[in-house]
Amino acid sequence: MSSVRKVCFFTGKRGGFTHMIPVIERIKESDKLDYCIIASDMHLSGTFGNTITEVETWTENIYPIGSMLDSDSKVSRAKSIGIGIMSCAQVLDMIKPDFVFVLGDRGEVLAMAISAMEMNIPILHLFGGDITQGGVDEPVRHAITKMANIHFTSNQESFDRVLRMGEEPWRVHNVGSPALDLIRQKRFTPMEEICKRFKLDINSPIVLLLQHSVTWQVEEAEYQIRQTMEAVDELGYQTIGIYPCSDPGYAAIINVLSRYEDRSYFQLYKNIDFPDFWGLMNIASVFIGNSSAGIMETSSFRVPFVNIGIRQEGRLRADNAIDVYHDKKRIKDAIQMAIYDKDFKDRVEGCVSPYGDGRASEKIVDIIEGLDMPEYLIRKKMTY
Repeated sequence: MSSVRKVCFFTGKRGGFTHMIPVIERIKESDKLDYCIIASDMHLSGTFGNTITEVETWTENIYPIGSMLDSDSKVSRAKSIGIGIMSCAQVLDMIKPDFVFVLGDRGEVLAMAISAMEMNIPILHLFGGDITQGGVDEPVRHAITKMANIHFTSNQESFDRVLRMGEEPWRVHNVGSPALDLIRQKRFTPMEEICKRFKLDINSPIVLLLQHSVTWQVEEAEYQIRQTMEAVDELGYQTIGIYPCSDPGYAAIINVLSRYEDRSYFQLYKNIDFPDFWGLMNIASVFIGNSSAGIMETSSFRVPFVNIGIRQEGRLRADNAIDVYHDKKRIKDAIQMAIYDKDFKDRVEGCVSPYGDGRASEKIVDIIEGLDMPEYLIRKKMTY
């Protein structure tokens, strides 16, 4: 039997995969670990830019699983999770990994966690213990935590929360956010190149926009994005918009965003690869919407984040965030405050990310290399 153990990474979302890249790169350098990737959900959808190509750019050993039904309805999402469970089980049975590495709180991740748990494959979970109001993502995250065998948290508050959920202390590790490893290494497109590529004037305000639906507020998705876009339209600043993720309600958001494509100030993309995405964040005057990138990544670039609505409510953030409701005037005022208010801009310049020191991948791989055999890991018990 080989002494090299295989970690199977599961990714269903463009942004989630970014966090895995530095971990995979370190595993490639390890003589104790090997890896493979199962790519599913949004990665295989033409609607969201076929981001499987980005996964293929960075890694090898990829097993694609087409599980996402091409509809933004709640029933389609539930069915997609069912398809995911069956498909993940089949592939796991074929590749027989020693560990499954999952991230976050999405439905396709839950499908993988269920499959791995039922097959007695230890689950390594990144970002357990975070809290949001993104919708069903909130209970899904904590459900995955109770299935997972090793927990990699992004901050001390989440670490403490996982312990209070009854997890054994030896299973829980506060490592930070791996995406910050890449940012610390400046793995993003330089300013001059990004301005040229997106035809942006660095001397005028630049807005980066990414707004998802909230699955507890699916019927309000259209109204919510209209409030944002009406504020953006009245200001008329250079704006780069990106499609939302595949949660129910995404079609309404895409429909509204598409109505503004004829505006000279507005550019809309299905997807932007992370080096360019961070390159844009690096030069942006403000990031707006409700993406976790606004919470976890903007502070590393000292860029303000206008956080709209409840999706990131309760999540740990730096001092660069302005929280507003889905109201055109409040959003407009917040954007202007972020760009022009000197006291706030000074605060942003001094903000510090609460998501680690940019060395998470090193910690994660060291922990995985030192784990006892899977038979011991899968025997979970509550601490109370």
